[in-house]
Amino acid sequence: MCVGLRFANSFHRKCSKGQVSELTLRAVIIAAVLSVISVFWMHQASLVQAPGIIYAPVYLLSVPPVPAIFSLMLLVALVPLTKRLFTKALGKRELIFVYIVLCIVIPPVTFGIVELLLPWTTAGAYLSLPDNNHRALCETLPQWFYPHDEEVVRTMYEGSDDGAVPWRPWLYPLAMWTVWMTLVFGTFLCLMALFHRQWVEHERLRYPLLFIPLSVVEKEVPGSHAPFFRSTLVWLGIGIVIVHHIFNIANAYNPAVMALTDRYNLGRAIFSEYPWIAFRGLTVFHRPQVIGLGYFVPVDILFSGWFFFVFQSVLVFLSNIFGLTATPGFPFPMSQSGGGYLAMMFVLFWMGRHQLGHIARKALYGDASIDDSAEPLPYRWAFFGAIGGFVALVTWSRFIGLPLGHSIAYFLVFISSGFVFARIRAEAGVATMWGPAPRYIEPILEFTGTRGLIAGGNLAPLAVLRVYNWVSRGFLGAMSAYHAENFHLADEVKIGSRKVSVVMMVAFVVGCILAYYFVLGAYYQYGATVLHGGTTMGGYNVLCAMRSWHAASAAVDTPSDPHPQRIIAALSGAALVIAMLVARWRWLRVPFHPIGYVSCIWYGYALWFPFMATWAIKLLIHRLGGARLYRQLMPFFLGLAFGDLLAGGISWIIMAIFGPDIFAGYMVQFG
Repeated sequence: MCVGLRFANSFHRKCSKGQVSELTLRAVIIAAVLSVISVFWMHQASLVQAPGIIYAPVYLLSVPPVPAIFSLMLLVALVPLTKRLFTKALGKRELIFVYIVLCIVIPPVTFGIVELLLPWTTAGAYLSLPDNNHRALCETLPQWFYPHDEEVVRTMYEGSDDGAVPWRPWLYPLAMWTVWMTLVFGTFLCLMALFHRQWVEHERLRYPLLFIPLSVVEKEVPGSHAPFFRSTLVWLGIGIVIVHHIFNIANAYNPAVMALTDRYNLGRAIFSEYPWIAFRGLTVFHRPQVIGLGYFVPVDILFSGWFFFVFQSVLVFLSNIFGLTATPGFPFPMSQSGGGYLAMMFVLFWMGRHQLGHIARKALYGDASIDDSAEPLPYRWAFFGAIGGFVALVTWSRFIGLPLGHSIAYFLVFISSGFVFARIRAEAGVATMWGPAPRYIEPILEFTGTRGLIAGGNLAPLAVLRVYNWVSRGFLGAMSAYHAENFHLADEVKIGSRKVSVVMMVAFVVGCILAYYFVLGAYYQYGATVLHGGTTMGGYNVLCAMRSWHAASAAVDTPSDPHPQRIIAALSGAALVIAMLVARWRWLRVPFHPIGYVSCIWYGYALWFPFMATWAIKLLIHRLGGARLYRQLMPFFLGLAFGDLLAGGISWIIMAIFGPDIFAGYMVQFG
């Protein structure tokens, strides 16, 4: 583990010896061209050509995005050619700059942002019937939430006759939502800038996900003196993953072919009798990327992740043994997750209190002894930007009908979720954009209920909250992790991090504009209800929107009260996080880590087995060969992670050429 930490920090020591480089025009042009290509690539793969599995259209959840890694690999391969075309070959700073841009510009086109936003805001109007409350809820929403032309909404879901997009009714809603999302994006940017130095220098976090792009562009792969693509162990890892997927494809065509597939329902196969049915939810997911990157994660985080997820089933098992009638949903992992995230945010602020004190003195009093010239943002901008962004979001929501208390609670949960998720990625390298964060309005409504929210017949608070909840199913909050990682990448290769801050803001807006163009074009050409791997009821994005609106309508007819048991679960999650941190401060060998708990307690169904497998592998390696063997095997595990991303890119290229049925419905899945 110490070897991995030294490698993660070695780049920083190298970069401190030179001056920060300027961005080149050719790097900007290459990034712009590849942005359009990559956004179109992801759009086609995730929305238009998804092979019929509504919950996993190809590789939306890949981190980093498959087109970003594929483009980086392509540029590295073309470096000798660029030396002939230009006076100087592409350097690693230019390569990393392109990678940074692609990591920001691609996510908006996925179902994590624009593909969710569009149906979530319009589903209420489209589903309005005399026997539901959708129309009454829609009438309370601001005009800018969605186009109020029924034909414009209908043809988005069912397709227009000529496939043309009616852009005029969409301009106002799209402009306002872009401002709102950019405000959220900027608030997280400022927040991550505040903690950049704390996490990189004071706590020396590893940022495991950065090992892939840095290894691709560096002259040596960690653990070896050979370049990344000349390492035997790297290619061994890539080869194993490719063979794994080839057998899975063969199994999709012919089930008689033995293959691991991508998952195995262990619980249903073994635990079929009462009280053992508590373990029926245990499914083994084969995720080479998670195993490969998990190799660089501390053992205690890996152990805590799988332990606490399995422990949830143990609690249900114990309730069955003792004949207790557990409330449906017990032990309420989503509520535990919400409480754990909030507690973790306050703990991280407490841990960084000294650095935040320096920042506050610089921001409030202009303390000349505090140098912020090398920071991603001037401390004054970051300090007031983070606070001002939060206040602006709360005030904005208050003016459109959300009560002040609910507005503060919502954005507190939202911001804490994105902030802690960035910490999870920085410390544990969980390779996903979606999952660890809890749904945002559910923890709030568990404490308040909906009865008081719609008191007096005012449905605006409920309608606004339900539309806002699209972000809990998406990537907007999780984009904060890319902020933290890109700041660190900029330091590693000596790109001016302040330039990177501006570039990321521009790239996000450009990504949203490209997403509007491609997604709306597909919706009006084919109809939203038949895209994203769906049938006549739509894919994942449309189904989620419909369910949320149905839940809002049901809340009008049957208001809910606070849920005491879920409140206890949320408080228990917060208390457990604090207890683990206190225990770790007092006893260094405590095996439980709060990052492992919050990363897997809600989303652990896809992570628990890769975490457990990697935990066992690392224990064995440390027992057999210690730190030396651990370092020597680094290239192999990087090959596993890279091979999964490579397989995802190859699979879509082949599907794009020969059609989505070429793999018999099988796809490389991430997250």
